[in-house]
Order: sequence, then C-alpha cells, then structure tokens
Amino acid sequence: MPGLPEGDLGRTEPNERGRRYAHGTTTAYTSGKCRCEHCRTAFAHYRATRRALSKDRPRRRRRVETDGHIPGDWFRANIWNPAREAAGIPREITPRSLRHAHASWLLAGGADLQIVKERLGHASINTTQRYLHTLPDTDDLALQALSSIRNRAKTGAVRTAQ
Repeated sequence: MPGLPEGDLGRTEPNERGRRYAHGTTTAYTSGKCRCEHCRTAFAHYRATRRALSKDRPRRRRRVETDGHIPGDWFRANIWNPAREAAGIPREITPRSLRHAHASWLLAGGADLQIVKERLGHASINTTQRYLHTLPDTDDLALQALSSIRNRAKTGAVRTAQ
C-alpha cells in the first residue's frame, strides 16, 4: 500500500482473546485495538480508498451543543409538537399552560393545597400558592371563612378548653 512503511513492523499486544496482529494493518486497528501511527495510517488509507470509490459514505460529525443534558427544546420538537399537531391542539396551548390549568382546576375543585403541591412536584408550598390567583372566588371564600369564625365567637359556639 502506498504511504505505508515497508517491512516487518512486528505484532500488536494481545487483545482480550489473546490474539496478536501485524502492525500497519486494518485488522490490527479494528480487532487488535492498536492505535499506533502505522495502524492508524493503514486504517485511514483503507477508508480513503473506499470513499474515493463511493463505497463508503461516513456520517457527518455530530455537533453536540449541550452539557450532557437533554436540550431544552428536545421535548417540544420531538414529542410535544408532533402530538399537538396530530390531536389538532392550537399552537398557543403549551405543556406549561396545561400544567397550570390542571393545578388551577384541582384547587377550584376543592383539592387540598398540600396534595396539589405533591402532585406537581413542588418543593415549597409557596410555589403552589401561585396557582391560587386563578381562582376568582378565592378572596370571597377566605372572607366567608373568616366571618364564620368571627360569628361563632360572638354566638358562643366556640367553647374554651377546660
């Protein structure tokens, strides 16, 4: 092969099966896992020859634009948008708006704030309390509760512990 050194280059270190291969060959590179200059050159020459004959079309280098986590738009692009389009859901409906509606409906239906907090995975109850602003009668309910307690105290319905 042109570009490769002539003569005996020796043999590779034994691989996991104990086999050894001649340096400067594609077998030494692939099966022997040898990465010396001679074996790399042999493999590069083999690949270049195949590409020149249009027998091998290597993939483009993959660009990684993440720190190891799933990119922020992956779910939206690969899962949400195809599902939304298949279901005929308008584009302005987002997973966040569905989550917000779910929490608001639970609270409007009388669900306990602690249950909603656990269901949404919030660490703090203060985060869950943000959903209370969506309930139109929240203030009215709070005032009714306060007045009912005040009225009980006036009528003597509340007994002191003896």
